[in-house]
Amino acid sequence: MKTIFFGSSGFAVPALRALAASHDVRAVFTQPDRPAGRKLRLTPTPIKAAAQSLGLDVFMPERLDAAFASLVEGLHPQLLACVAYGKILPPALLDIPGMSALNAHPSLLPQYRGAAPIQAALREGRSETGVTIIWMSAEMDAGDIALSRAAAILPDDDYGTLHDRLAGIAADLMLEAAAQLAAGTLPRMPQEHGRATYVRPLSKADLRLRFDQPAPQVANFVRSASPTPGAWLVLGGKRVKVLAARAEPAGAQTAELAPGEIVELGGDGPLIACSPGALRLLRVVPEGRAPGAGAEFARALERRSGS
Repeated sequence: MKTIFFGSSGFAVPALRALAASHDVRAVFTQPDRPAGRKLRLTPTPIKAAAQSLGLDVFMPERLDAAFASLVEGLHPQLLACVAYGKILPPALLDIPGMSALNAHPSLLPQYRGAAPIQAALREGRSETGVTIIWMSAEMDAGDIALSRAAAILPDDDYGTLHDRLAGIAADLMLEAAAQLAAGTLPRMPQEHGRATYVRPLSKADLRLRFDQPAPQVANFVRSASPTPGAWLVLGGKRVKVLAARAEPAGAQTAELAPGEIVELGGDGPLIACSPGALRLLRVVPEGRAPGAGAEFARALERRSGS
C-alpha cells in the first residue's frame, strides 16, 4: 500500500521497519530534533535515524495545519500508520480522501488511554496488557478497534523489557492490519467508552518513591520507571535512582521504623521500611555515578556512616 508513517520514539521503529519492507512508504513524519543530554545537543528522534538508514524521505513538521494536510494529500497515501508520534493528528489530516488512518497503542483499549500506558500497567501490578490497532479519530485513543493482541506481563519485567516486547507486537499487528485493509477485510468495532481509563506521564517530582505504601506497590513503581526515567529517593543527602528493587515482608525491626527509614545495610542492598513491609534496593544509580549493585551501594553507605 502507498503508506505514510507518523512516529517519533523507539517504540515505533520496529513498525516502521516492518512496513518499509512490505509496503511503499512514501514519507516519514516525526518530531523535530530536540536538545538532549548534558550538553543539550540537537538530537534526532529514533524514527528519524531509522528512516534515514532505510533511505526514506523524512519530514519534521512544526505545525500540522491545513497547508500540511494539503501537502500530505499530494502524496496520494492509502494508509497513514501512526505509532508513538507524540502529537494528536488533526481531522483535516485524518480525513484525506482515499486514505485510512491507523494507530498502534500499547494497551488493551479502552483501558489506559493516554501517553504512558506501559508504565501504568506495571505500576498497578497487572499480569496482562497488550497492543491495540485503532481506526484513528479526533478524540485521543478513542477510535474504533481494528485488531488487538494480549501480552503477559512477566514477574521480572520492567518498563524496558515490556516496552520492547510490545513494540514487536505493534509491528506485527500493524503489518496484519495493513494486509487486511488492502484486502477490504479489516474489522471496525466501537470501543466501550464507559470502560475507558486514562493515564498521563509522570513528572520528575512524581517519580520520588513513597514509602508510606505497601512494599509490593513501591516495587511495582520502581519497575514501571526502569531503566528510564528512574524512580528515586534521597539517601545520605544524595539523590539515588532505583533501577531494581524487591519487596520483603515486615520484620520486627521494620515495624518499629517510620516509612522511608533504613532497616539495614546488609545483604543484596539497603532495606528501606515501607507501610507495611520493606523494599530492598537491588540496583541503583547514585547521584553523579554509574549504575551499580545495591550491595556495593550499601557498603559505601555503611563506610560513610561509620567514618
